[in-house]
Amino acid sequence: MKQLLNSILTTVVILIISVCCSNNVHGQSNSDSTTILKHSPKKATLLALIPGAGQIYNKKYWKLPIVYAGFGATGYFAFYARGQYLKYNEAYICKVNSLDNLLVVEYNAEQNSYMSNVNETVCKNELATKYSEEELKYYRDSFRRDMEFSFILMAAWYVLQLLDATVDAHLYYWNVDDNISMKIEPVIMQPNISMPSVIPGSAINHNGLKISVNF
Repeated sequence: MKQLLNSILTTVVILIISVCCSNNVHGQSNSDSTTILKHSPKKATLLALIPGAGQIYNKKYWKLPIVYAGFGATGYFAFYARGQYLKYNEAYICKVNSLDNLLVVEYNAEQNSYMSNVNETVCKNELATKYSEEELKYYRDSFRRDMEFSFILMAAWYVLQLLDATVDAHLYYWNVDDNISMKIEPVIMQPNISMPSVIPGSAINHNGLKISVNF
């Protein structure tokens, strides 16, 4: 197992180094031979396989606390629910086994005494003595659902931060002009009384809003 983990870690490190050191796409203008380094969405996507690395590559450092907070929250609830599920599952198994093993009393002629399996039927689990079989089963299933849902949310959060890094990389050179503006004004169209019979509704005022965007 240790060798397997080491090999996986080595592969991930090699992947990161190869991506970071790979040849970048360059563009050359017609007027001179100046080489321009371009932002690579592919590199951002590959780096985003490690949570937060894609955001660092895109220089969106303010997103790092959000990314790790999402993983921290979903991870906490997932592992908490998993721990509770294991506890109640163990108590449920103990409770069921203690109910299934009926008390058996046998006479031992050699020792001239009666022997029983009473020690085997007693379940010493604290939760098993506190709750009934139905209650243990209910709590066990509830924590199992919470655990599975939390792991699903964690996987969805992982995909979301991956998509975020990819979209940010594609919009890296998107330039928003400082002169961008939007104007909203009311519009009142006077009725056309010259052709009321040709165009139905032409004799009625038409009011609305006009939205103009300049960029």
